Amino acid sequence: MANIKRAPLKFDYLKLEDIDVSLSNVRKSHLEKGIKELADSIQEIGVQQPVVVFEKKDENRIRYELIIGQRRYLASRRANEPRIPALITNVKDTTDALVKSFSENIHRLDLDYRDKMQVATELLTKCGTIGEVSKRLGVSPQTVKKYLGYAAVPEAIKQMVDDGKFGATTALDIVQNIEDEEKAIKIAEGIQELPRSETRGYYIDIAKENPKESPHKILNMAKKRSTMKQITIHVTDRIYRAVLKASERYGLEKEYLVKEALEEWLVTQRFI
Repeated sequence: MANIKRAPLKFDYLKLEDIDVSLSNVRKSHLEKGIKELADSIQEIGVQQPVVVFEKKDENRIRYELIIGQRRYLASRRANEPRIPALITNVKDTTDALVKSFSENIHRLDLDYRDKMQVATELLTKCGTIGEVSKRLGVSPQTVKKYLGYAAVPEAIKQMVDDGKFGATTALDIVQNIEDEEKAIKIAEGIQELPRSETRGYYIDIAKENPKESPHKILNMAKKRSTMKQITIHVTDRIYRAVLKASERYGLEKEYLVKEALEEWLVTQRFI
């Protein structure tokens, strides 16, 4: 991880009336989506994950600027909650606070994926490149690409999606797993030679695990080993509905979401 000086943090339950939030860089329609459901959840079980703020002086009294957690803040207001759990940093610069709070909490707290997307997108506009955002946040370029989503897909690969060569989920899978853009495009071109089945996902996995091999050799490896290891799991209706909801919200296939969640957990627990 990049050598980033971490911001001091403290925890408190803050009055919502003492928190200021700027929505200038986030579309309101995006934030409002699912707010009612989140507010209902907060009324039932409370806010389970603290927001992140920094202190600021306003007419000789302390107020707070919201950095991460707009949806939780809005849902808490809708639920008429007087206070919200918050992590407080004393960093004054908004961009620096974003970076330091994110770096401090990304591995210790299960940050909402929308928050990760928001931070990465805002920093991309300020830093200019995925590589620079990666350095500032102390995570890999592939992780930044995951946070940015389809916006990080090269135009050449987007054109293949537009031409019906494969879907947006496959495009995301390629870009998020293959760091080199030129190689990612070559891998995308090779996908057209494979059947529309799990072979394509296996092909991308081979490319990820063999970064020094050429796209041509990776394609041959995928053709020779067209079967993947399979794991069948049984889940409750609650989990299945949650996966369906996530699939609809992010426009991703159910299998892709489950695979990504499993891999992320294995990485977090250091099995990978």
